[in-house]
Amino acid sequence: MAAAAFMVGVAIHLNNGFYTLPGLCLVTGAIVLCAAVTLLPPVAAVESLPPHVVTGLIAAAVLIETVLLWRATPVARWGLACVGVLSFLQVFRLRRFRLPLFAVTLAVFCFVAAAVFLTVAKNPLIDVFVFQQRAARGLLRGLNPYEPRFPNIYGPDTPFYGPGVLDAENRLTVGLPYPPLSLLMALPGYVLGGDCRYADIAAVAASALLMMLVGAGRWTGLTAALFLLTPGVFLIIQSMYTDTLFVLTFSLVMICALRWRRGLPFALGLFVGTKQYSVLSVPLIVLLLEPGEGWMDAARLTAKAFLIAGVVTLPFVLWDPYAFWRSVVQFQFMQPLRMDALSHLVWMHARLPRFPFLLWTPFIALVPTTALVLWRCGRSPAQFAGAVTLVHLVFFAFNKQAFANYYYFVIATACWAAVVSDRVMADG
Repeated sequence: MAAAAFMVGVAIHLNNGFYTLPGLCLVTGAIVLCAAVTLLPPVAAVESLPPHVVTGLIAAAVLIETVLLWRATPVARWGLACVGVLSFLQVFRLRRFRLPLFAVTLAVFCFVAAAVFLTVAKNPLIDVFVFQQRAARGLLRGLNPYEPRFPNIYGPDTPFYGPGVLDAENRLTVGLPYPPLSLLMALPGYVLGGDCRYADIAAVAASALLMMLVGAGRWTGLTAALFLLTPGVFLIIQSMYTDTLFVLTFSLVMICALRWRRGLPFALGLFVGTKQYSVLSVPLIVLLLEPGEGWMDAARLTAKAFLIAGVVTLPFVLWDPYAFWRSVVQFQFMQPLRMDALSHLVWMHARLPRFPFLLWTPFIALVPTTALVLWRCGRSPAQFAGAVTLVHLVFFAFNKQAFANYYYFVIATACWAAVVSDRVMADG
């Protein structure tokens, strides 16, 4: 799973997450690898690899990611090099110094990430940034973030929006297109620093720290570093994509499943309430059950999760039900097929432009993939993370819109699957 995370990370590095044939091939290879790990029995040749070989491979991947980030980042390169060196030190036997060293690594990372977006993209020309910043400012003033008052920053002929999204005055007819919990999680960054991206940086660092808290070995440290140094991480942060927050809530689900079962319904509720495509993971909640628990336990766990998500979401729904529905739900179906998406759908559309079921391809692929993981995967947090990775990776790879932020979530879930796998080398 660590190899799959690395492959997807390189794929989104090649063209900043936009379509390239090599990038699509890497995503396809990651799907095959993830499916093999998730659905097939363990391969003896792989399982028998010595620990030093496995840790050496993942340490090499961390170094490669550092180089890719360093080459793609025009500022704060010395700080980034420091993050890379500190991350690579996880390959050594650090014992009680492992966690403090990683804490220092995270502190340097946060400083570098802030320096990058403040220098390179203080006001990036991307609608996600406008959505988040204006919604946060408006909410603090008592304005409904789902009312359509956002400007179109791309021009009237933009291919980024589908029919009906722009009005005659070139303004959007939708409001904030994300669930309210993501806005509430980003709000502290705006309140404390005037920029929601500070919350994104904190979310990335917190997710990596939660991975690190699972164990104290080299494997855990290096895998957490592999996630932290994802080649597209600065692009994700400076663009203010909400997927960093989605990764954090998934990380809370994983740490609760491993360390605090009583908190699992609350963590799942936050996860479900953060992003629309969290619904793809709902059928997989059964994989988080403990031995002896049945379908009724899964139903109760799911009901609690939706109740908690509803507590946060319902006030915004009641504020203006139509505006909320149009912004959060309907807008997703109004969006057009993006020919720059890192998706097989782009390749298919170029050859079968009139194929009637083209846009239904991700949903058609989703059903058998979900059925397969429910059939083949056992009950454990590792199996849950692996199943979530495969299901979302297949869905994104055949979707009408699939960019770096979508795949960032998959990278995180794959790293979590690797961290909590049965082969965890807690060797100090």
